[in-house]
Amino acid sequence: MKKEEFQIEDLINVLSECGLTEISYEENENLKIKIKKSPQRKVILPKETPQVAKEANKKEDNVKTVVSTGIGKYFYADMVKVGDKIKVGQDLGYIYVMGLKTPLKSTASGEVLEITVEDGGVVDYGKVLLKVKATAR
Repeated sequence: MKKEEFQIEDLINVLSECGLTEISYEENENLKIKIKKSPQRKVILPKETPQVAKEANKKEDNVKTVVSTGIGKYFYADMVKVGDKIKVGQDLGYIYVMGLKTPLKSTASGEVLEITVEDGGVVDYGKVLLKVKATAR
């Protein structure tokens, strides 16, 4: 009987290690084992209350982003910092790749809240570089 228990444990280990959901073992007509793994349960997180969602959206309504227009390294040290007031079209540094410097122009006006990349950090097309609190027009 102990030998059979050991074999069952081995089958359970194989089931888990190989990511299987079902395994069968037959030694003879008298010994047939079939092990099924129950499906994984889904974790359901509680939804945000409408009040919290409205407050989050309200805070982000005035936040605009400036995204990368190319691939390379973004340099901005002498041109912009957190707290600066910027305007649309203003130079916000440059993206450097293979000896070429491509200027990055602002697409939003307001106060710089956050610079998401360190000076000289690698960027890709569409990556958010700055978060700007938009000014009322």
